[in-house]
Amino acid sequence: MCSRQNPSVFGGSSPYLRPGEWQVVTVYRRAVSDLHYQGRSAFTELDPFGPVNTQNLLNVDLTYGVSRRFSLSLNLPLSINSFAVKRAPPGGTEREWVTTRSSGLGDVSLRGNLWLFRASEASSWNLGVSLGLKAPTGAAAASDAVFGRQIPVDISIQPGDKAWAPTASLQAFRRFEWLTLFGSANYLFNPRNTTGAPVFFQTLGNPRNTFPNSSSDQFLYQFGAAFRTAARWPVPILAYRISGVPVFDVFGASDGFRRPGTIGFIEPGLSYSVKGHVFSVTVPVRTYVNIKDSPFTGRIEDATVPRHALTLSWSKRFRP
Repeated sequence: MCSRQNPSVFGGSSPYLRPGEWQVVTVYRRAVSDLHYQGRSAFTELDPFGPVNTQNLLNVDLTYGVSRRFSLSLNLPLSINSFAVKRAPPGGTEREWVTTRSSGLGDVSLRGNLWLFRASEASSWNLGVSLGLKAPTGAAAASDAVFGRQIPVDISIQPGDKAWAPTASLQAFRRFEWLTLFGSANYLFNPRNTTGAPVFFQTLGNPRNTFPNSSSDQFLYQFGAAFRTAARWPVPILAYRISGVPVFDVFGASDGFRRPGTIGFIEPGLSYSVKGHVFSVTVPVRTYVNIKDSPFTGRIEDATVPRHALTLSWSKRFRP
């Protein structure tokens, strides 16, 4: 959920770019979702049959400093994903693992970022806002072969959602003598109704299925602390991250298939800065799940979630 958003990166000397300065941030995130949930309860009887949802996402975020307070960012998501289920072939009774895959460029976004107050290294706090637009550059109807038949892959591993969608975010930090508190709130407003691509599971059982996937809103909230250490020591980070898909979008209709719900992770990690390079690693551990029902499918919804994930990041500032 909300895989197209970047986590915060810490360990650098300043949160502000200088005019004409560039910053590149790459974030790799891997998660394997194989535990079923309905609502807040584990649904273990489904676990042996899948799906096993494996997601590898690389976000490349390139930011240009227009002024000390204003910058422009371009986000390029790249993914290699798979979705495995255990099913019997047509006319058969013995279940076997079937894996569908998708990969490639996701939905690219461009955003403007503004610090609301004076951008000075001497300041102990600030509040920033970002507004952007996501373009439908990723495939929303990627397909793969299942028992000799080409069908669209599951919505969870589709690289895109076929929508032009505005994004909005807030971020803030507050420095103290031995730690920095930080927080962010991100929301993707998706006014498009559906992607037009048929739902994976319905199409698996019925080749004539036309019930489509939904183009849904997404949200991501994060807050935590980075602890001050001696020079050249790694910076410990502890954050909490909650993301998800709402039952209804803020704008437009919300028809089609979606897996609404919320998932929370506690994220311990370390950040290390050397010669202008900032490296970070976090290991998000799942602490909360709430899978909600969609009124458009007429069923009690379930979803697979990961036990934990892995996030690796690298950032660097430079001038041409």
